[in-house]
Amino acid sequence: MTLEEKAAQTQAPFGSAVDVHTPPVTGWGNVTAGLSTLGLPPREAVHRANELQRKHVEDTRLGIPVLLAEEALIGFKVRDATTFPDAIAQAATWDPELIEEMARTIGTQMARLGVRQALSPLADVARDPRWGRVEETYGEEPYLVGTMATAFVRGLQNADARVPLIATLKHFLGYSASDGGRNTEPAQLGPRELREIHGVPFEMAIREGGARGVMPAYNAIDGVPLTGSKSYLTGLLREEFGFDGLVISDLAAVGQLHTKHGTAEDEAHALAQALRAGVDLNLDNKVSAEQIVEAVRSGVIDEADLDRAVSRVLLAKFRLGLFENPYAEAEPVPETFDSDQERALSRRIAEKSVILLRNEPVGDAPVLPLSPSLRTIAVIGPNADRPMGQLGDYSYQVLDSMTTRFHLAADPQARPEDVEDLAGRGSPDDARLMVESVPVVTFLEGIRRRAGDDVNVLYEPGCPVAGEDRSGFGAAVRAASAAEVAVVVVGDQSGINGFGTVGEGLDSTECALPGVQRELVEAVVATGTPTVVVLSHGRPYVLGWMADSVPAIVSSFFGGEEAGNAVASVLFGDVNPAGRLPIAMLRSAGAAPLPYWRTLQQPTYVDGSIGAVFPFGHGLSYTRFDYRDLEIESPQVPTDGVVRLSFTVVNVGDRAGDEVAQVYGRDVIARTARRGRTLVAFRRLHLDPGAATRVTAEVPTSMFALWDVDEGWVVEPGSIKFFVGGSSAAIRLRGEVTLTGKDHFPGPNRPLTSTVTAGPVASDGLASRQRRELGPVEPVTQDNTVREWLGHPVGGELLREALGGLDEDVLAPALDLTLRQMVAFSGGRFPLSLLDELLAKMNSRIGDGS
Repeated sequence: MTLEEKAAQTQAPFGSAVDVHTPPVTGWGNVTAGLSTLGLPPREAVHRANELQRKHVEDTRLGIPVLLAEEALIGFKVRDATTFPDAIAQAATWDPELIEEMARTIGTQMARLGVRQALSPLADVARDPRWGRVEETYGEEPYLVGTMATAFVRGLQNADARVPLIATLKHFLGYSASDGGRNTEPAQLGPRELREIHGVPFEMAIREGGARGVMPAYNAIDGVPLTGSKSYLTGLLREEFGFDGLVISDLAAVGQLHTKHGTAEDEAHALAQALRAGVDLNLDNKVSAEQIVEAVRSGVIDEADLDRAVSRVLLAKFRLGLFENPYAEAEPVPETFDSDQERALSRRIAEKSVILLRNEPVGDAPVLPLSPSLRTIAVIGPNADRPMGQLGDYSYQVLDSMTTRFHLAADPQARPEDVEDLAGRGSPDDARLMVESVPVVTFLEGIRRRAGDDVNVLYEPGCPVAGEDRSGFGAAVRAASAAEVAVVVVGDQSGINGFGTVGEGLDSTECALPGVQRELVEAVVATGTPTVVVLSHGRPYVLGWMADSVPAIVSSFFGGEEAGNAVASVLFGDVNPAGRLPIAMLRSAGAAPLPYWRTLQQPTYVDGSIGAVFPFGHGLSYTRFDYRDLEIESPQVPTDGVVRLSFTVVNVGDRAGDEVAQVYGRDVIARTARRGRTLVAFRRLHLDPGAATRVTAEVPTSMFALWDVDEGWVVEPGSIKFFVGGSSAAIRLRGEVTLTGKDHFPGPNRPLTSTVTAGPVASDGLASRQRRELGPVEPVTQDNTVREWLGHPVGGELLREALGGLDEDVLAPALDLTLRQMVAFSGGRFPLSLLDELLAKMNSRIGDGS
């Protein structure tokens, strides 16, 4: 290969800024967004893909095929491809098998158009709700993030045995831990947090998912930019994590080594630094092949570094079979990738992602599900009938509508209304669809379809998403007053660096409902009409005020094209909600960053709380589940062993539903400070009324390994506590194991995941048998100690729920106080009303035997 041909293979021009369909005589290594920016239906796009490929194969001297790449996090980002729920919504399903199925569907669509690389998924661990890109992540828990990312990688890369694909993990590493939640800002991470929190999901997706691509993050860690770090991209990623695939930079990130970070004196030295670090492809808005050639000839770039990058690009293409099969078969490509089957999958994911946050009684019964006798429903809110208000930032509709708008700004013949507000970041209220693609069912449409012709559905938007126009309040209040129930749909508008309230480059200081939406909700609630708030959003909110005033709250993280039908199914009770929060909703944005295990400890502020209004893993159901009979196979397990624990989950309600059983662990004493509670296993279960299932979790002790800067991964002997329940705070069962023997050094190839199995158990008479085994239960009173309450078969569960799942180690100083004293000495944290509420609930449960 000539120097020019080698330089060309490291180039990845971005399609909206470069005419990628007119390649140079040396071709390119990769083309990103070359099809999405055409705005063509699949049958036309495949011909353009093949023509671009032909120009590389037939019109260049070496005939090296080009690697086509597109975004794919929430669907193949081209026109007429299914728009699935956002990544944070996918995580809310707690169903990795379902996400693997979705990724297979996306991969199949990619393969049909000849696109071989997906710039997805994110393996970032969300730490700060202020960060706008939380919506693109799988949440705040490393194990949940890693499980979902691994499922996505497996599904996409194995979608078609005849057409290998590359899933690209991003953003390596610590991108989500930026200072203040500000996008691309530095992250201040030590080596332990880097590996134990942020590195684990990448390890899981590489070692267990087989991810073939990685994208470095924009940011720097302790002053070292990831894109230019050999220590991270070669030492950690390749040598320690075992990655042997393709590294592609983020858009324009190589140039930022000069322009942003100042670690390179000019663009040529930035290219040298990135190649030396381990970057193989330079994704950019411009082409830098000639600059690479000049830099090699002048000695700025070592040709050996260039050769190493080129060899990896060529190896990736050989592994994909591109040299043998560079073209896509055009004939089988359908008119649309959004078939009935694919829409049904999008709806199923959306339905499983809906989270019932709160459902308190109004009168004799909870507000949800909605009564079939209703004849008038008011649907209110700025996101009730806005397709753009339910789509994630990397959906084709959102991103390419913005791209279209920016293109129009440079067109002197464009209409002024199409390009208004482009001088700044753009108002979220100006965001609108400017591209053709798949139909999007809004919440209003979904509710009207499900309610039927016999129900009068009133609609008023009430206010804009982000503006302060209150002129619609009066109409909204009148609609609510005239209805038997009001459904208020509020939330976000997703965008990228503009035209949004959340998304890439759209960070927040408050994590509050944008604009005057809170005032709209309060005005509707003040009418006295029973109110349901539906959140269509991309970030967790501070919702203490809403939890104190609104009887029913539903979270629909951006639910994609079928969000309207999915939420309507939940509201009317056709679907029993079972989504669970993948990131907590805090009481104060000022407390962030705040991992969920910290929310379960004592407060540290004089003017606020570190607690969560709705904790990690939280979600309600229209039925009720009981946890029973925790058994741990052995109280002592060697440090290189496996902990096996089993428990029973029973549906004690009167309708079928799903429960997400969650197992948390805690290393009590260690050489380094350990997390107070960490997820080690989970399983989504479906149970009919009265049915029971026995869940068995096999947890490798290596999941409790800590990182020692001198000795590497270490599993120490000592006590491990286990917590089992329906959320990080709703713990129903507790157990303990002692790890025995010497320190175990599992090395980088340590087991990273647990195995969970579930099978039905005989449920005939199960509940009554449990009650008989308990025998007569005497109630405890306000004058019993906290220790006695926690040990009580009924009072213990109620007190733990009331205390928000506080770790009992935190409660140790209060264990010998009476319940009355604990409340009196809490400084107002626990209200006096807690005493009467606990006694009433306990007497009720003892009375009905539940």
